[in-house]
Amino acid sequence: MSELVRLPLWRNCVEAMREEGINYGHTYASSSFEERLKCKRDTMQFGLAISEIRRELEKDGYYLSGRGQKGDAFVILMPEANADVMQSYQQAAVIALKRGVILGTNTRLDTLDEEARRKHESILEKLAMRAVLLNRSAAIYKHVKANAANLLDP
Repeated sequence: MSELVRLPLWRNCVEAMREEGINYGHTYASSSFEERLKCKRDTMQFGLAISEIRRELEKDGYYLSGRGQKGDAFVILMPEANADVMQSYQQAAVIALKRGVILGTNTRLDTLDEEARRKHESILEKLAMRAVLLNRSAAIYKHVKANAANLLDP
């Protein structure tokens, strides 16, 4: 008799992990994910499923990492490591914004019709504004953090 399988498999995997209890520092063998996801670790399907699992676990404050495990395991990072992951996400966001501005700025607008050009310029303006605000808010935050004691003194 075959077992009933609910899709998507990654969601079943997360539910099983939650039922078993997720803890910081816990290690999961890659083979257990292969079994639950019904695919091998060297496939795109596996990688995409792990990405979805990772996203779902982030909602619970956990980050699932495969770094340093040589493909044999995944580990729930300790909570103090989440700051590094957050910093990495922030850097990726800044890089993506800058790349968008570079691409948009260097696109030959004379090759676009009027509607495409308006759309392009609108998106470029938004990207540039977000990049400026992000850089400015980061600079302000660094200044406030460095001078927090002085700012609180009368």
